[in-house]
Amino acid sequence: GVGPASRPRRCFSGGEQDGRQKPGRLRPREERHSRRLHASAGTRAGTTAADPAGRGFGAPDSHRARTTGRRVRGVETMDTGTIELTERMAQVAEALEAKVHRYVTENRVRLESFFFAYDRLRHRHITRAQFLRALNVSLNSSLILSREEELALFAKYSRDDGMINYLAFSDNCTKIQRGLETRPLDHVFEEQMVDNHPRNHLPPKDEKHFHEVLMPKLQQIAREQGFVIKMNFFDFDGNRNGCVTKGQFMRALPDKYQIACSPYEIDILWERYRQFDRYGKSNDVCYHALHKDVSEMDPALTLPDGLKDADYRVDKKGRIPVLSELERRVRRVARDRGLLMIPFFDDFDKLHTGFVTPNNFTRVCCTLGLDHFGKELIELSHIYASVHHRDHWVNYRAFAAEMETPATSVRSVLQDLFDRLRREFGARGSAGLHGLLAAFGRSDRGGGGCVSLQDFKRVLPQCGVGVSDREMDALFSHFGKRGEVDYAAFVRELRGCLNKLREALVREAFADFTSEVGGIDMRALQQRFRPEHHPKVMDGSISAGEAFSDMVEGVDLERTGQFTFDGLSDYWSFVTSSLTQAQFERCVRSIAA
Repeated sequence: GVGPASRPRRCFSGGEQDGRQKPGRLRPREERHSRRLHASAGTRAGTTAADPAGRGFGAPDSHRARTTGRRVRGVETMDTGTIELTERMAQVAEALEAKVHRYVTENRVRLESFFFAYDRLRHRHITRAQFLRALNVSLNSSLILSREEELALFAKYSRDDGMINYLAFSDNCTKIQRGLETRPLDHVFEEQMVDNHPRNHLPPKDEKHFHEVLMPKLQQIAREQGFVIKMNFFDFDGNRNGCVTKGQFMRALPDKYQIACSPYEIDILWERYRQFDRYGKSNDVCYHALHKDVSEMDPALTLPDGLKDADYRVDKKGRIPVLSELERRVRRVARDRGLLMIPFFDDFDKLHTGFVTPNNFTRVCCTLGLDHFGKELIELSHIYASVHHRDHWVNYRAFAAEMETPATSVRSVLQDLFDRLRREFGARGSAGLHGLLAAFGRSDRGGGGCVSLQDFKRVLPQCGVGVSDREMDALFSHFGKRGEVDYAAFVRELRGCLNKLREALVREAFADFTSEVGGIDMRALQQRFRPEHHPKVMDGSISAGEAFSDMVEGVDLERTGQFTFDGLSDYWSFVTSSLTQAQFERCVRSIAA
């Protein structure tokens, strides 16, 4: 009397008949259904990301046997096996790399990106099965590898544990060279050299417009906006070969360029930098050549960090510049207020090159509280103007390094000492410098231009030069050489050196008497010499008859009979250290007019 609905369900797992199914074998009906699901899932898995090459559950057994566990001539080809690279295999691998290189070049394929799916930690190695799957997908199944080609790749790029270095394979196929900055002696592929990218010739009208109008416009925008052109194209140039398609070139061209350039000028750029590849196609644009042409006129756009360190940082063993009266006043204010200038200038120097425009320089100085100097800030920008820029941008790092130098530093102590000594020796003229050299020379037994520290301390008071202990320590720190003091360098620093602005004025005023190698024709200069405009004659230190002989002795300090422009420049630094810029310019332009 018990109906079928009340009967307990049968269980094929051998468990209790309590209506609950225990883990065990499926019912025959469910088992058949599960097999059908696995078969269809395996077929679909052949094109999924987990099995992109179609070698998953749905792949035939013969194909899985090829890529996993067969022995070829006694060599195990499992993922953990090793294969010896023979000369024949090397040739086969090189031929296969050439085929892959042709395919990725024609179809603009980023080969290494297909291997990244199997290497999430980016340690550059994947299994052999993963390598073959990713390679098949990257080539869109257009290149079927033979068994010999597979073994050649495994032998060339396998580690001892059987893992494949896919990054080395990708670099060889795409001709990418990594880490050249750390290996400067490596041979660079010819196609990777930027100088080999040709520039196409334009019609005469377009060529003239390109050089006179378009290129100066692009350079000015790049300097003002502070961007490196080539970085805009890196997203489209995965292989870093310096070229993109015309459409990618238009998309990656900076917005400021597209706004400032007319369609006619954009077409000029396309015609100028389009490049024919090895297959005769001309749909590529060499953006790297454009970057070089825009940047070559301005080093700040070429070098990421502007000038080298030696060009703007303080060199303790170099010449000690003679600061003008304006520079001394600005430095006094900067020290009193404890100004840190570099962060303010960096807001106007987006490329961090160390240079800003003269207008931005004066603007930052006003922001720092130096606006009371007024028009003198323009003179200050001329003093620190860079000779590396055709627009004479200001080297603000050199300016900040000079103004922020602590008062207790060796450089500052020596600058203050030499300023005082120049005022004292100014009344003596060049004869005082020669007398100082002669006094040191009597103590120089070896004749090498150096004396001991005891002799140096003894001679200075005899010549009327008083120095403190701190100044003596600074002198020995700067002029010390193997336990002795270089007194010749000390006297040269006492004579001084001009800044760039004043040196340019002296070079212009005495250009008629300067030879190509830097020599000075003193006889020709004597014929046009006007002693009444000599600074020491004007302040009454020497007479007009002594002016020219004083200059001769001051230029040739070592009395070698050679008169150089460097000696003339240093002499004018010695006799004009107390003059303002206007007074200096008036004396220099009038003395040999």
